[in-house]
Amino acid sequence: MTRIDFHSHILPNIDDGAASVAESLGLLRMLKNDGVETVVATPHLYLHRESVSAFFKNRERSARELNQAIKTEETKGVEYPKIVLGAEVYFTQGIENLPLKDLCIEGTDYFMLELPYASFTTMFLNLLANFIFSGNVKIILAHIERYFDFSESKMVAQVLNHGLVSQVNCDSVISVRTRKAALKLIESGDIKLLGTDLHSVGHRPPRFAEAEQIIRKKLSDGAFENMMNTAERILNGEE
Repeated sequence: MTRIDFHSHILPNIDDGAASVAESLGLLRMLKNDGVETVVATPHLYLHRESVSAFFKNRERSARELNQAIKTEETKGVEYPKIVLGAEVYFTQGIENLPLKDLCIEGTDYFMLELPYASFTTMFLNLLANFIFSGNVKIILAHIERYFDFSESKMVAQVLNHGLVSQVNCDSVISVRTRKAALKLIESGDIKLLGTDLHSVGHRPPRFAEAEQIIRKKLSDGAFENMMNTAERILNGEE
């Protein structure tokens, strides 16, 4: 079983995540200590802030700088998790016109989607459903548990009923306030992926091992392994 962090802001100086290559390396070392072998880099894409072409240019630059630093470190015998490039794309009207395939997690046809932090309306759910069923890409819904803070449970359940692959943040598993709901969604199969959603050493640091321990303790045998196996199958193009 490969431990995979499926949501991170590990790339340096591209969004509100790691602010430097040095910080990225430090965060990667923390993930390595937690047993993580692969991390999916999902920098934010907000279309009201930058164009898709600018996003790709910035992501390429950031990934190149980090990979160069990793290669230097590896010559000293330091090991780091493998990085897989992706994006966390904020849902907005017209999103279906984006080059969705290019924004998928590399090597897959899975697209990570972030929803608005506001009460879901029928109009919004209709727009979302139209996008989901357009059939161009498969959707991974980022940190599904967050949206229960803004919308009625039945409205969020409508989104889950569309058969999306949903991801939960480690912090939501760890926090006493959100743990029960997060674990319930994992146990029911509504949540299939685990991600740190790490941003920095000071703000939302990686806590992968702590979340793993809670999932193993609170849920039936195999729950954590199922999440990791699903993540691996997606990255291998098997899911």
